[in-house]
Amino acid sequence: MKELAVRKLAPGAAIAIDGRLDEPAWHAAATTGPFVNVGTGREDRSLPTQGEARLLWDDGFLYVGFDVSDRTITGGFPEGARDPHLWERDTVEVMIDPDGDGDNKDYYEIQINPQNLVFDSQFDDYNAPRGGPSGPFGHEEWSAGLASAVALRGTLDDGSDEDRGYVVEAKIPWSSFTKAKAAPPAPGDAWRMNFYAMQNNGGAAWSPILGEGNFHRARRFGRVRFVAIAVD
Repeated sequence: MKELAVRKLAPGAAIAIDGRLDEPAWHAAATTGPFVNVGTGREDRSLPTQGEARLLWDDGFLYVGFDVSDRTITGGFPEGARDPHLWERDTVEVMIDPDGDGDNKDYYEIQINPQNLVFDSQFDDYNAPRGGPSGPFGHEEWSAGLASAVALRGTLDDGSDEDRGYVVEAKIPWSSFTKAKAAPPAPGDAWRMNFYAMQNNGGAAWSPILGEGNFHRARRFGRVRFVAIAVD
């Protein structure tokens, strides 16, 4: 089981949500390391998308930064689309089970794509509720209330060149996690999370699923422990 100790922003430290991940705090942040093949648990350079994530927190927000390698950055959704099916093209994804017990009760899904569009939803149980093959998926009326920014290393939806990938930076208010027993977490608390870099309904993950269902399988999420050690 993957585990990560996430350090807290020092009082007065600030993160600008601009897609750059260039503040000193990001350089000292917890990192997942390279994502792995979801089926084998091993690094797999043959996958079309690679990635890793960094995490920080403070009393107001969870901060997540993704760095994704991708030779063909694809968006393709209408500007301003609400909860588009981002997993059908390129996106990053965060799964969050605040209780930390991996029972798939009351968990959250957040995706952000290279266009900086967002899909966010809350689930009562494993993949439930679900309205059918085309959705809705979970309670799509739920909003993470996040702020995010994306920086591209290439050109969006242009097959004439070779891209290098993109960076996603987001801050998610703890107040959005209305099903959590305690939000913000206290130092020492552990939530279950997983992080993905996706393309065309597949991708690489921090914690592998190992054939135990799909990307929603909370018992395969890693443990994220929040520690009071400060970074600035």
